[in-house]
Amino acid sequence: MKSIFRAAILALCLTVGLTAAAQQRQQRPNPVDGIKAVADRIYNYLNGCTPYTLEDAKGKPVTDLSKIDNTTTMSRGDFSITSYEWGVTYSGMLALNEVLGDEKYSNYVFDRFNALGEMFPYLKKYYEETGYTMNPRLQYIYEPRFLDDCGAMDAALIKATLRNPWGTRQFRPLLDHWFNFVMYKEYRLGDGILARNRPTTNSVWLDDMYMGIPPIAYRARLMQVENGDLTEKYYNEAINQILLFKKYLWIPEKNLFRHGWIEGMSDHPNFHWARANGWAMLTMCDVLDIVPPTTAGYDEVMQLLKSLIAGVAPLQAPDGRWHQLLNREESYLETSASAMFTYCIAHAVNKGWIDKTAYQDVARSGWQGIAAQVNEKGQVENTCVGTGFGWTNTFYESRPLSPLAAHGYGPVLLAAAEMLKLYGVVPPTPQRQGFFGMMPAPQQQPQQPAFQAPEPPRNPERVKGKPMVILAGDSTCKTGNGTGQGNQWGWGSYLADYLTDGVTVENDGAGGRSSRTYYNTLWKEVRNGIQKGDFVFINFGHNDPYPLGTGRARGTLNGVGEEMQTVTMERNGGPEDVYTYGHYIRMMVRQAKMRGAHVIVMSPSSKNTWEGENKVSRFADTYAAWARQVAEEEKVEYIDLNELTSAAFEQIGRTVATREYFAGGVHTTEKGARMYDEIICNALKQNKSPLAKYVKK
Repeated sequence: MKSIFRAAILALCLTVGLTAAAQQRQQRPNPVDGIKAVADRIYNYLNGCTPYTLEDAKGKPVTDLSKIDNTTTMSRGDFSITSYEWGVTYSGMLALNEVLGDEKYSNYVFDRFNALGEMFPYLKKYYEETGYTMNPRLQYIYEPRFLDDCGAMDAALIKATLRNPWGTRQFRPLLDHWFNFVMYKEYRLGDGILARNRPTTNSVWLDDMYMGIPPIAYRARLMQVENGDLTEKYYNEAINQILLFKKYLWIPEKNLFRHGWIEGMSDHPNFHWARANGWAMLTMCDVLDIVPPTTAGYDEVMQLLKSLIAGVAPLQAPDGRWHQLLNREESYLETSASAMFTYCIAHAVNKGWIDKTAYQDVARSGWQGIAAQVNEKGQVENTCVGTGFGWTNTFYESRPLSPLAAHGYGPVLLAAAEMLKLYGVVPPTPQRQGFFGMMPAPQQQPQQPAFQAPEPPRNPERVKGKPMVILAGDSTCKTGNGTGQGNQWGWGSYLADYLTDGVTVENDGAGGRSSRTYYNTLWKEVRNGIQKGDFVFINFGHNDPYPLGTGRARGTLNGVGEEMQTVTMERNGGPEDVYTYGHYIRMMVRQAKMRGAHVIVMSPSSKNTWEGENKVSRFADTYAAWARQVAEEEKVEYIDLNELTSAAFEQIGRTVATREYFAGGVHTTEKGARMYDEIICNALKQNKSPLAKYVKK
């Protein structure tokens, strides 16, 4: 009887204990809710203290941008919306929008980017016409002096463009302008490393990894998306820059970077400043996200990232943060670097680059430490102010801390987004191409399987007795592999929907091609497939204004004559004879006619470039005129697609056209592509083209 009684008491105690444990678990706060709350506080604070308007000398709003002058200033807020720190903040906002689907974060970014983009041409015009020095915040938009003025901002602009290609028309010229500075105008040493000539001559600063390398890598990805080809030059440059910084600044014995290197010195100060190492870690995460793993040096950069994480992780303090000087515990705990490390370690775990069991608690502890630094107002406290290169440990240890140090906000937002993923928050939209919709997830990450891109649509087989409609054009005809990446669809993707089954459509368009590069590469195969009775569309012009021998070397000479220029090609040092736009169109027309095809030459489609609000810029005196002249001389059909699409957009209006029909400077959404097809089919009818009988009623 006693044993039965003891057993009953034991069972009762066990039940009570389990119930209490369950209640305790239920009362435990959800970490996801806490992360969201921190992110919301920061957003609310920043949205209220970072205006993006202009003021005149009397403090009145400048609404007419043509009135910009040397007294115009940016409306005063707590932070500059064009600083390198804010480039990181915009990246953090985009990351939170990706994870949570909350448009307030992306609206914050696009509102300011579009405002800057709208200001840019007026700032440029005023400065070039007058030469007067403007307010620095505005002058440096047009005339950056150093990487700090534009590098991190340009990377954020490119990320935004990749995220929403059809919402970035306003700031694309600014994006290109800043990238040109980063890639071609920033000071470099003899081996090509991004460097500084101030405050000391020929110095290498670890900070410049983040200021200069991500925009180069992301620009490569942008060109790949827009033009449908792989731009290896910039991918290789990004990897090479990281390895050059490794050569100058990496200390393998400690698995840490030192802050800087000065030419002419024999002993370089080995101060392991936390935020500089954070910039390096952020850079490698960004680059490894988007550079193809087959790129030379990719594996070495991956190993460098892992080594840096292995060096930083053991130096974490009990509250989850890291010290201002990583290896000196007497230095204060600093928030911005701690947030960078937290983001990068969580990101590497989520990507499958490092062991989850070994590092996930480092990231969780890091988040607890930095979250505690976000006050109720939404300010990030205990962040070190801007810091130059120091010669003593006391220089770094005595740098002030301030919630108005802009460096803390972006890293904390990035860390919040990555920690949400670590805690299992699944983004609301399919992760087709990973971070900011750009690269596939790694195959070694089972919890986030790699996205399998849709196979390119195959051209249909020739059907005996049916003519083929063969489309030779650039990316406005077929973007990428023809599967609608970035919401971009060429007019050739849907033309078959508007024709009867009496013909078969073969879309041989190719992104990035000019009349010259198409004729020299793809045309031979297309030409050899033409049979008597086929219809051949020839549609080029958007890529013909580019350089003749440098870069992608796709430009042509102006006009329709037989002028020729021998050009030395940058890529191989060899010569190439370059002819006029009209020459290449004429050669394709004649060769198609020789094979019995009915040829239709079209002028290039519209660009999303406007003269004011109601007038679309045209190619009337250039490529449209030259295409027409060749068609008339060769006695083939002509459709002035440039004029017809421009007129249609003017009826639609700039705002709606940009939002719904364009998905880039020249590319179209499905809606825009189908509008082009309707225009083409109507033109075929008006021309009484032999192809018109196959147009659906």
